[in-house]
Amino acid sequence: MTPMTAQITWHGTEQEQEALEMAVRRNCTCDPDGHVTCPPHRMLDEDQHALDRLVFVRRMLAEHLWQEETNIEKGN
Repeated sequence: MTPMTAQITWHGTEQEQEALEMAVRRNCTCDPDGHVTCPPHRMLDEDQHALDRLVFVRRMLAEHLWQEETNIEKGN
């Protein structure tokens, strides 16, 4: 039996993708010989739900921070 390969689609912006790729590079623990894939790289290759949630949470956080900043500027 051959393993199934997932079809992963990035639903974020190019800027969000670049930020994710930088985070994965910072946390990469892949075996240099290519025998072991680290969890961050496995997520990129296999976990559509996790990637979608990362985009969602990143956008929600950005919106929350924007609202907080706007309230501070207004003096609320």
